[in-house]
Amino acid sequence: MSRGHFIGLNHHRIMLADQTRMDAYARAIAEVVRPGDVVVDVGTGTGVLAMWAAQAGARRVYAIEPHEIIQVARSVAADNGLENIVFLQADSREVTLPEPADVVLTECMGNFFVTDEMQPVVRDMVRFLRPGGRLMPTGITLWLAPVFVPQWREVSFFAEPVGGLDFSAALEFASNHAYVVHVEPELLLGPAVRWQQFALAEAPDVIRGPVTLPIQRAATLHGFAGWFTAALSPSVDLDTGPGTRTHWGQMLFPVDPVSVRPGDSVALDLDLAMDPRYRHVFAWHGEVLREGKVVAAFDKSTARRFG
Repeated sequence: MSRGHFIGLNHHRIMLADQTRMDAYARAIAEVVRPGDVVVDVGTGTGVLAMWAAQAGARRVYAIEPHEIIQVARSVAADNGLENIVFLQADSREVTLPEPADVVLTECMGNFFVTDEMQPVVRDMVRFLRPGGRLMPTGITLWLAPVFVPQWREVSFFAEPVGGLDFSAALEFASNHAYVVHVEPELLLGPAVRWQQFALAEAPDVIRGPVTLPIQRAATLHGFAGWFTAALSPSVDLDTGPGTRTHWGQMLFPVDPVSVRPGDSVALDLDLAMDPRYRHVFAWHGEVLREGKVVAAFDKSTARRFG
């Protein structure tokens, strides 16, 4: 089972305080849920999405969550007079409901969509839907862009002595790691490029493929930022890109710093996978190209963290 199921109340507090997330889901639920609907909320957490669905007129809401946090959700619903929510503490893949749903919604999405390893859960949840039912989100788009992050020091920190000791042995480990950051738009060295797009119901365990990232500014390339956009409803997209302060942030895939200039490009191959123990394993390799010639190359993988 994904460790994404098991997060503490403090992380739920952070999600509840994420105004971009809250506003987008509130607007989408108001648009999608109709009076009399049966709604399923997979991974309900503190229950806020289920409660909004109930307030939107749902006849019945099934709120499914394997963690004890569901007790908080049950109490909050009772305190707000919402009696038409059925709370089920279980892995949603092991649940059978007494009726089909008009709407199935979820927020089982990690950083760059993949880090909560919830793809098997979101693929399974479509079985709750009646024919013609609605899914939220409907689809996911993954974006990438080259970035300049001069004040980010998660890797370079280990190049200097720490406590009078040489910690450079940690550089290999640190540089083969993907990091959650908040990147401002002015730190992008080129345009955002759509890398992958898929229906939520078809979210794969392995996402891989090449992409070319143009360079439009002279600076130092420190890596690549990745983020997702979730299509919540016909008129509402949840964007987690640079400049938005969501709890998801952006994923940074670092490379050894290299000077780039306008007209350069990066030929990047990115591989996002989930292993049998629900660990995300990322690999990124490629080349920086200038007038068709390789000026730098990189080959990184988080698998090297595991020995």
